Amino acid sequence: MHLYLSSSSPLHSTFSNEEGQVLYKVETPVMSLSARTSTISCVVPSTSGPDSTTSMQDTFALLGQVEHNRFSSSVMRFGGNEFKTKDYFRKEGLGPYGRHRVFTASDGREYKWLLQDSKSKLITNDEAKTLVASFHVKHFGIIGKARPASLEIFPPGEHIVQEILITFIYIEKIRKDKEAAAHSQ
Repeated sequence: MHLYLSSSSPLHSTFSNEEGQVLYKVETPVMSLSARTSTISCVVPSTSGPDSTTSMQDTFALLGQVEHNRFSSSVMRFGGNEFKTKDYFRKEGLGPYGRHRVFTASDGREYKWLLQDSKSKLITNDEAKTLVASFHVKHFGIIGKARPASLEIFPPGEHIVQEILITFIYIEKIRKDKEAAAHSQ
C-alpha cells in the first residue's frame, strides 16, 4: 500500500491511495507559542444515493493528534487513549539523527522506527527485522523519474496502518528537527 503525500512535508499533507482518493490528512500549525499539535484525520465513507452505494467524499473524522512539546514529553492521542511519548516509545540503537524508537502496537508486536538520512523506516523489532513501512522523499526528476513523497506500507503492517501513520508523524517531526539542527552547525 502506498500513501502519496500532497506535499513534501508529512506534517502538512493529505495522504492518497494509488487511485488518488484522499484517505488521511495531517494539519500542523506552522508557528505556535505553545506546543504544536499535528491533527490526523481520516476520510469517512458515507452511504448516499438511492442504491445506497458507498461514497468516499472528503468528509473527515479525527483519527488522532500528536502534541509536539519542546521541553517535556510529547503526547499522542488516538484510539481513545493519551500516551506520553517517553512512555510509549523506548529508545534503542543509534542512527544519524538520534536513537531509534521502539513501540508495541495494538497487535502485541514490537516495531522499531529507524531514524535514517532523509527518510524513516519501520521494521519489526525481532530477529527477522521485517520491513513494515518506509518513507520515500519527493524526487523532482532531475536524476531519474519524478515522484511525490510517499509512505509505503508493506503487507506485514497493513493491519495497523493508522498506528503506523500516527507514530510516523511523531517520528518525522523528531527526524526533521534533528536534520535541521545538523545542517545549521
